[in-house]
Amino acid sequence: MLLAATSGLDVFMMLVIGGIVFATTFMVVYGLFNQPVEVRTSYQREAAILAGHTDRQTVFEISWLSPIMWVLLSLASGLSVPRLKRSIQRNLIASGNPSYYSVNEYLALSLLIGTVLSMLIILGGMIGGQDFNLLVTLFAWIIGFWGPIFRLSGKAKARVRVISRKIPYALDLIALSMGAGATFTEAVRTLVREDPADEFNRELSQVLAEVELGKTRNEALQNLSDRIPLESLRTIVGAILQAESLGTPLTDVLKSQSNLLRHQRSVRAEKLAATASVRILIPSVLILIAVVIIVFAPVIIRWYRGTLFG
Repeated sequence: MLLAATSGLDVFMMLVIGGIVFATTFMVVYGLFNQPVEVRTSYQREAAILAGHTDRQTVFEISWLSPIMWVLLSLASGLSVPRLKRSIQRNLIASGNPSYYSVNEYLALSLLIGTVLSMLIILGGMIGGQDFNLLVTLFAWIIGFWGPIFRLSGKAKARVRVISRKIPYALDLIALSMGAGATFTEAVRTLVREDPADEFNRELSQVLAEVELGKTRNEALQNLSDRIPLESLRTIVGAILQAESLGTPLTDVLKSQSNLLRHQRSVRAEKLAATASVRILIPSVLILIAVVIIVFAPVIIRWYRGTLFG
């Protein structure tokens, strides 16, 4: 009975200590980074609602979690980490941002995951009867905070790779449609209509939407090259803008850019094939050494024991 009471008292004290540490850390961080910022619904979410995308399923839409997320959003808005925020902004744009997160919303999500993971570590230590370890808790918070950011970066890179493989074929189709008498805008609209779920077609549909909202085609194409961090796409947009300024037929420009991209891809494949033969040499040598050791192992063992000729 006394042991149970002592154990319950230890758990209560650990909870109190954990609460004090969390409250102290929160007040220190809030005091360091507190800035007069306006926390409001993100422009991405407002645009999604106006466009009819009201089915966003994120932690901000969970009713009982919403007050906590607004506190974390306020804290994320006051954090003075411009380089990190710029990196998240680029990755959100490059990944397509299907959930319409803003930079501060994604930072708030990372703060939530880091806090939850560190609290789970503390709770697991209490249940297991282990002492509170500040380093382990801090390490868990760091993993929880940076995990979503690295995941977002991976998604952005994967989407950019998919778009880079799609560009040559899209250019061929646009040039083919223009050769049949369609304008550039009509050719792009036809391409988007054929496969609206394609990642590059989604970007092209945004170009069409910007043109319909009053931007010039040059501005919309320039925004496309800014959204997708691909040097080949910047080159294509630059060639299109130069062709329009010089009066060069756009069909010829698109075909030449498509052939150039295919040539660059073939050269890159040849380089990778050349380096692959060198890289595979090391595991081949290791396998050969292992086979030789297995074959001659009995002889070596008998020679070591002095029974080779006995």
